Amino acid sequence: MKLCFLLTFSLTFLLSGCGIHERIIDEVQIIESLGYDREEGKVKGIAIYPTFAEKGNVKLKIYKTVSDSYEDIIPRMNAKSAYPIETGKLDFVLFGKEYATQGIEDVITNFARNPNTASRMQLGIAENKAEDILQASKHVNLSFHLSEKINQNIESGNLPKMNLHMFLNNFHQEGRDPILPYFILEENQIKIDGLALLKNDKYIHHINLRQSLILKTLIDGSQNGQYKTKITQNKKKGFILLKNMDAKTTYTVEKSEGIPSIFIDITIHGEIEKASSRFDLKKDKDIVKLERILNEHFKEEVQRLISLAQGYNVDPIGLGEKVRANSNKWDYQRFMDIYPKVKTTVHTNFQILNTGIEE
Repeated sequence: MKLCFLLTFSLTFLLSGCGIHERIIDEVQIIESLGYDREEGKVKGIAIYPTFAEKGNVKLKIYKTVSDSYEDIIPRMNAKSAYPIETGKLDFVLFGKEYATQGIEDVITNFARNPNTASRMQLGIAENKAEDILQASKHVNLSFHLSEKINQNIESGNLPKMNLHMFLNNFHQEGRDPILPYFILEENQIKIDGLALLKNDKYIHHINLRQSLILKTLIDGSQNGQYKTKITQNKKKGFILLKNMDAKTTYTVEKSEGIPSIFIDITIHGEIEKASSRFDLKKDKDIVKLERILNEHFKEEVQRLISLAQGYNVDPIGLGEKVRANSNKWDYQRFMDIYPKVKTTVHTNFQILNTGIEE
């Protein structure tokens, strides 16, 4: 499917010097981002599409429509367009929180069944309405910038790897619940403010960017993330800003009295970008002291995140996957019944590789 998709669009859009090239672009309306909201018992659809001016300039515009169901959104938009709407280049779908709270499986399944849907398409949850985020996006006038914002934060920020393909894997397989980037508006600018936690296909809760980096570490390790935290020593408060955090996590599953025990070992290497002036990082004893503080901090934060997930009965870390891989008799429903009681023991080994802070 992916190969067919790539070949189709390579022939359609990338071949230079071909008469078909210009004619096809001029005769279809390409949708690049799509949003869904609930509005007075109906579904509201919002789509961003580019228009091409002279000298390659792009201007983003919006279609909006309301229907009784999501299935009718694209046909209704098509009725407003001078050209047939094409979703083969769609790379971002955003759901308002109210819509996501009631479940997004219907929309996701529909796109998954479409052979033209790219498996790397990104998804997201908006704090309020998807329309608010997409309206703000229109003024950026940069094509595909919302999906690229996610990809950039995966590559060099605090988000774990994610896309439509990974969402579907987590949704259909037993042992891990899906996560999606969580969007807000901050001073009229679009910001990824952490991750939305989902149970099956329904929004449950969201965590901030610091917690997102911890979750990234627990899922697939982390590189290049940034992390700022307050620290207290001898009743004195300070702060530290870490960068280029490289972390690896290993799990050991043991069983005790019918409830699994999971031992989590995390090794973290990081650089200090900024720190409170009371730390003299030219002195080895201060670095050792700070490593000890950070070890205790990350141990507590990991345990706090696990407890939060257990409290909401969601498993974004994939503890169920770890237990399933070490079990001869896997029963998903039984695991979810005992999941809030699963015992976890966290050990951290934080090493400061470089201070690099300002004098």
